[in-house]
Amino acid sequence: MTGASTDDVSDADSVEELIAADDGFSSRQEFQMRFALAQALGDNLPGDEDYYEVFNWDEQPTIEDFFSLALRNPYAYAVTFLPPQTTWRDPPKISDKKEPSGDVDETEFESDVNTLVDDLRLWHYCRRSDKLAGIGKFGVLVLEFDDTNSTDDFSSPVDEGAELTGLRPFSRMSVTDLSVGGPGSGRWGEPLEYTLDFSDENETESIISQKGPETIDVHWQRVIHIPSEELLDDELRGVERQKPVYNNLIDIEKSLGAAGQLAYRAAAWGIHVNIDKDYQVDDDGDKLREHLQRWQHGLENVLRTHGADDVKSLGGEDIDPGPIIDPNVEAISAQTGIPQSVLKGNETGERATSQDLKEWYGKIAERRNEFVEPQIVRALLDRLRDIGTIADPKGEGYDVDWTPLAEMSEADRANVRETRAKILDTWPFATDLLTPEQQRAFVENGEIPSELEQTELPPLDESNPDVQAQFDRLKALADGGQVADSGQ
Repeated sequence: MTGASTDDVSDADSVEELIAADDGFSSRQEFQMRFALAQALGDNLPGDEDYYEVFNWDEQPTIEDFFSLALRNPYAYAVTFLPPQTTWRDPPKISDKKEPSGDVDETEFESDVNTLVDDLRLWHYCRRSDKLAGIGKFGVLVLEFDDTNSTDDFSSPVDEGAELTGLRPFSRMSVTDLSVGGPGSGRWGEPLEYTLDFSDENETESIISQKGPETIDVHWQRVIHIPSEELLDDELRGVERQKPVYNNLIDIEKSLGAAGQLAYRAAAWGIHVNIDKDYQVDDDGDKLREHLQRWQHGLENVLRTHGADDVKSLGGEDIDPGPIIDPNVEAISAQTGIPQSVLKGNETGERATSQDLKEWYGKIAERRNEFVEPQIVRALLDRLRDIGTIADPKGEGYDVDWTPLAEMSEADRANVRETRAKILDTWPFATDLLTPEQQRAFVENGEIPSELEQTELPPLDESNPDVQAQFDRLKALADGGQVADSGQ
């Protein structure tokens, strides 16, 4: 990837205008390459059938397709929104690397960040922008400062020291145009100006009207660009979260719809009436036909069978879409890393297993550190620092800390307490240095009295067989082994 093309590479101020269609950012050669790959998608050997045509899969789903499926299909909703929802379950804690001086509890940098978090719900909008970014290849978080008096001011750079007054997230659907810098511009391949459609992305009834222009130009300083996920060969666009599993999601949609339709048709079962050959039917059976129709539609609750030799119910069969859906769920889980028990719950409706949650939370921890922190949290805070909205950290940067998602189960806590009790049992000086209450506190909470840190422990005689035996017991515990009862 070489970045954006330009009509005149010698012009340092040249800018290439990019129409923000799904593959609109590429140069001509890259576009041709992507187009050729897309055209070949699903093709088999010459003369064979096109897989995508046979299976009725869409080769080029649009951003509208992804958005609508995320809102209507439970699995598409989970694929698109569950990772950011879990990521932002607890907001990050921002701390200056230098401790505050004097009697204050926080540095000026920490105070400025906490004020924005409290007054403007900073992490709330970051969470929403993370969710919206995954619908398409990217999303944006628009920053509103107090230096604007009209929509025209959004196209200008932010005044130094301007105060942040609001934020608003948008998905790729709202970005109609994007200009990036050309070679020598100082922002080669990076955004310069966005054209945003401020109309409601998710409103189809037109009950909300936008006052003023619905489309405005926004300077890059007022926008935090958020790719859908980690970047690969492109600096601006990730891969739509649904795209790798879109075929599986469509197959699930078709299976559930077909099962529902068949179940409905089976529920509306009919009857077969075989008239006795010796029964004289008047008026060609019109009255009997009318009576059966009225009974079928619930207008009569008694079925008269006079003259009928045999009456049979034309019932349907039970429909089970599970054998079709389950392999698709397995494929979705394999690609996204979301455990199946988290995607759909297990068959008995129980919660996900501890092992599933550990693996899922591990993936979310990686997502926090490798994607959300640099692409959203630090990108936003560093932008506000550059503008002068918030103070710089007093130390050498700042830390972004997240609350761990995993919580110890009661069984895990019991194992920890058992290990602590074994440590006390094998520690030769436990009864001399700790009271029974302190020993109990250590087993329950791992607490050791502060005065113990200053206690002078008697020297160990490593040649003593008892000391060596205690050392071997402790080493066995540390290695996860079992200690045999010494009979003492």
